[in-house]
Parts: sequence; structure tokens; C-alpha cells
Amino acid sequence: MEVGAKFETLTLFIMIDFSNIGKHSIAWNIIMPYYRIALRDVFFKEHIVIGQENIPPPKTPIFIVANHQNSLNDGLVIVSMFKDYRQPVSLARGDVFRNDTVAKILRFWKVMPTFRLKDSEGKADLLKNLETFSIAANILKEGGVIIMFPEALHQQGHFLDTFKKGVPRVCFHAEASADYNLNLQILPVNLHYSNVQLFREKVLIEIGKPFGISEFFETHKENPNEAYRQFNEKTRAIIKSMVLDIEDREHYDEQMLLCEMLKERHLKINYKKYNYYDEFKEEKKVVSEIAELKSKNEEKFLELMNETKNYSELLKKLNFKDWLVNKKINTFNVIAKSVLMMLVFPAFLFGLINNGLPCMLVNRFTRNFKDRVFVGSVRFLLGFLLYPLWFMGICVAASLISDSFIIGIAYTILAFLSLFVYYRYRVISVKIWHTWRYYFQRKSEEVQELKNLKNKILAYF
Repeated sequence: MEVGAKFETLTLFIMIDFSNIGKHSIAWNIIMPYYRIALRDVFFKEHIVIGQENIPPPKTPIFIVANHQNSLNDGLVIVSMFKDYRQPVSLARGDVFRNDTVAKILRFWKVMPTFRLKDSEGKADLLKNLETFSIAANILKEGGVIIMFPEALHQQGHFLDTFKKGVPRVCFHAEASADYNLNLQILPVNLHYSNVQLFREKVLIEIGKPFGISEFFETHKENPNEAYRQFNEKTRAIIKSMVLDIEDREHYDEQMLLCEMLKERHLKINYKKYNYYDEFKEEKKVVSEIAELKSKNEEKFLELMNETKNYSELLKKLNFKDWLVNKKINTFNVIAKSVLMMLVFPAFLFGLINNGLPCMLVNRFTRNFKDRVFVGSVRFLLGFLLYPLWFMGICVAASLISDSFIIGIAYTILAFLSLFVYYRYRVISVKIWHTWRYYFQRKSEEVQELKNLKNKILAYF
């Protein structure tokens, strides 16, 4: 390890002070209405909060623990679940704070660093954890809210990793500093996304019932590590019961495809109208059915995984999605949709002119990210920061060209609304294109094989 890198990290934390991060921020209050609209109504197509009644009242010390499916968006999404504009403080991996500018931005968003042994630059970084724990304890003692992700790293899929010791360390440090009279409430949260990378996707925030940790106090006084273990065992069991946890990593892709296939069938049978929470419940049922099959008949389970793998590979080869296979395609409907898309093309063009450049710049910026989980968070943050400036520029330009501020405002509103038309048009166009491809290939041997494979897979259930 280079001395310069170590010195840079130490200097960073001397310069940037997190001690007042729990202080109520007026700037936060000012920006929150815009943030909530940007996240809940613009970035996500569907933003569902379940269990709002489980949130303890204001001034109750709350420690939120959640699964880590996304990156930075996880913390932002949790903040959005509060209706009373509380200002939670998140604890995140210390290595993301090494850039001075990034650290200041994260501090504004009330995120402070905590270090794991493998991420630290030495003992000095680990000693900073004691400072972080003290700050967190003070926030909790004042009735504040702390957010932390016990898996420590975001996951590349719908599964739950092992829980690290960070969460219980902070919790018991806070309780011990209050002579074990804090009455800290642990609030479990399940975060579930339809896609962590794309714009206009769906997110579910499911809030579980809060619980205290007094049952571990005596153990903590005698053996802290054992108290941490017991705490994590209980907390992980609660979170596991809430999330979609595909334990069989070897057949993860096959099970996710089965979730997609069977979920749609279940929704059509069981619901006239459904939301993303209903979709999530059906996915959990599918995973439970697969786990039950594996426990009862492993040979049949492995046959199913093999058939699903073959089906998946053929889908990729033909560049089709599952929703197309066995779909009854009405020629007149496809032609009608195609004609309608041609008629709506001027609206798409208007959206392209007014939104194409910033969308292209954001896509170009995130194109080469190695860790694709970061893409969605970066897209939201760039849009959150840049789009107001972009539309202000449009408003000024339209006002000057038309010589009317009212016309400028009206044009800007239309330009903003055209963002949704632009994006939706692109999605529907791709679907229609693939529908035509499937229509013309529907009698080919490979498509017939695809249909047979799907029918064979569905027959297992």
C-alpha cells in the first residue's frame, strides 16, 4: 500500500467533519419536496410503501436495517418512506468517501463513513469507527434515525448475504452510552426493485414491525461478540422472511426466469388489477414452490433447472423475451399499433429534441461502469442535479424566442412532459419490433422448440 494513499485518507477525515451531520438541516427541508417528486413520481414508474403504520412516532430512536439490492438509491428510497420529513443519517462504506468532493456531497445527503477491516487503510481508519459510533449514538439519543445495511455490500441479485457486525456494534454502542435505557427500536425494511439500472422502473418498500434489543443486554455486557451474533441471527431471520431470497446461487438465473414466467400466469389467474406489491408476493410464491420441489424431489428439480437453462439459452440465441413465447398475436392489432406509433412519432420527436441530449450524456457517462448496480443511482443523481438546469435553459430560450415568459413556461412544461412520451415511445417501439420478428418466425423450427420447452417447463407446476 502506498504511503501517499494512506496519508490522503487520513487528511480527508481531518478536513471533513461529520460531527454535526445529525443537526436538522434547513437546506434539506427546502430540497426535500423536489427530491420526493423526482424520486417517487419521475424516476420510478411505481413507488409503493407497505407497512407505513409500523414506523415509530417522531423522537423515537430508530435504527433501520434493510437488504442492499441497489447502491446509493437504497438510502434515498428509505428516506422517501417518511411522510413527516425526518432526516435519517445513513452509514456507508468508508472507501467511497476518499474523494473529497464525493465526501462533501454524501455529507450533505447525511451519509457518514464506517470502515471494515478489509476496506481500511490501517488502524487510523478503524479508530474513526469509534467516532462514527459516537456520532450515531448521539443522533439516536436525540430521537433520530440511523440507516445501515447489514450485508455491507450491495448484492448483484435477489438474495440475502451474511450480516456483518457493523449494525449490532453501532446499536449496542448507542445503548451502552445511554446506560442501556435508550429503548432503541430496530426497524426492518425490505427493498425490492424491478430493475436497479433503468429509468421508470418499480420499487417496493416494505416496512416490518419494530423490535427492541433488551434481550441481548446481559449477553453484551459479558460477551459482546456473542451478543452481536445473536442480534444478527434474529435480525437476519426477520429480514429473510420479508425479502425475495434465492438461496440456490448455482441456479439463480434459472429461478429468476421461472419467477418471470410463473408470476405472469399467476397474476392473470388471481388478479383483475394488481400493483408491484402483488407482483412481489407472486415471485415469493414461485421461489417457495421451487424450494419445495427441490426438497421433495431433487432429481425432478435438476431436470427443471436443465430445461429452464435450455429455454433461456434459446431465448438469448433468438433475441426474444419470455413474454413473446406462446403469445397470441393478432395481425390486425400489431398493424394498428404500428400505425398508431407512426401517428405519435411527432410527439416522440418533440421529446427527443427536448430531452435526447441529457439522456444521451447520462447514458454515455454510465456506459462503462463495471459494477452495473451503480448505474441506476448515478442516473437518478445526475438527472436530479442536471435536469433543473436543463429545463431552466429551455425556459429562458423559449421565452427569448417567443418574447413571452408565459409561452416560455408553457413550452418548458410540455418539454418536461415529453420526457415520458420520449421514453415510453422507445420502450413500446422495441416491443413492437420484437413482436413483428416473432410473428414472422413463429412457424420456424426454433420457435416451435421454444414453445415446446416453455410448455414443458410450465407443466412442472
